[in-house]
Amino acid sequence: MPLHLALLALLAAPAPGPAPAAFYPPKHAAARDAAATVVRPGVEFSPGRGLRLTSKNRRYSLALGLRTGFLYSLRRGRDGASHNLDVRRLRLLLGGNVFGEHNKYYVQLALAPHELELHDGVVHATPVLDAYLRFDHLRDATVTVGQYRVPFTRERNVSDVNPLLIDRSLVNAEFNLDRDIGAAVHSDDLAGLGHLRYYAGVFMGEGRDTSKFTDGGLLYVARADFLPFGLFDDYESSDLPRLRKFRASFGAAYAFHDRAHKERGSLGELYADGGTANFHNITADATFKWCGWSLDTAYHWRRGRRTPGPLATADAPAVAPRNGHGWTVQTAFLIPRTDLEPALRYSGARGLGDTSMPDRDELGGGLNYYFFGHNLKLQVDWFHTWTRGPSPAEDDLVRLQIQVNL
Repeated sequence: MPLHLALLALLAAPAPGPAPAAFYPPKHAAARDAAATVVRPGVEFSPGRGLRLTSKNRRYSLALGLRTGFLYSLRRGRDGASHNLDVRRLRLLLGGNVFGEHNKYYVQLALAPHELELHDGVVHATPVLDAYLRFDHLRDATVTVGQYRVPFTRERNVSDVNPLLIDRSLVNAEFNLDRDIGAAVHSDDLAGLGHLRYYAGVFMGEGRDTSKFTDGGLLYVARADFLPFGLFDDYESSDLPRLRKFRASFGAAYAFHDRAHKERGSLGELYADGGTANFHNITADATFKWCGWSLDTAYHWRRGRRTPGPLATADAPAVAPRNGHGWTVQTAFLIPRTDLEPALRYSGARGLGDTSMPDRDELGGGLNYYFFGHNLKLQVDWFHTWTRGPSPAEDDLVRLQIQVNL
């Protein structure tokens, strides 16, 4: 066969089979599937993947899942101590495929009070976290359209049920691009080599809960992952399968945000002067796993240029962009013959040049106990956070959380 025809056939190869559930869990979850309860032909239930209904010809399916958790927090700062007991998450998940095994859909609704940003009895956010269609007919060009997590930082794209510690790092909170609505193309196994992934997309750049007409500014994102020792579940925290072979994944991404209206691009407060900013965002990360040990590192960089709005005056000039960089390192080890995992993290962020971003650091760790993997786990952690600059601050935060994923 001529070389150019062989390459064309390779690119057009279909995706390697449909995901067996709507929520597209990590591949090692197949071990959990073996314990799935078959209620009747076409009806199954398995922990972490919910109740799944499948037509006889497998052209249609619907999976229903529920995720919840309860969080106790104790915070101590310069103003004294305060505490809170909260429904951390209450998520309803629906997904499956329609008109064929390669046409998938997914919806995630967030119903907990803080997820709806409920303040003084007023809801400030819709319950829709994710709502998208995914067409994986082509292995090297899977297309996704809708609202979901922008494929930029690795830490943010680890599922909400899987973070190593109770919450993601302060650096991720500063530099991630969170959820947005748009379209992207990706491959989980580029060219079938077992070593490469890519993501490329265009998003509206306004974040979630946006329905208004806006200017022509968009968010452009590209990301690539290289896995030198083969594919593994690198977007899941911890090494729960206790991999016998050393695994590593290296990733990098770039995003350009044209005419962003918020302080952190698609997150944060709107610019008070009504202006915008053009942001360049870069991140690089690496993750390693072996025999219950995991290590995650990441570096982030952002630089922007402000365009003042009509409300900017000499007495109230346009605020500077949040230019800066940051880093995070976290590691954990699943103690042999137990389900107990101690974990540590350090992360820091620094402003660069003319910036409105403060310098911040956090240091802490925790202890995880896995009753049934990430689907039922108990976590406790402690973090010390300190802020430098014109408004220095320090606080300590102790948290205890239990979560269940059905």
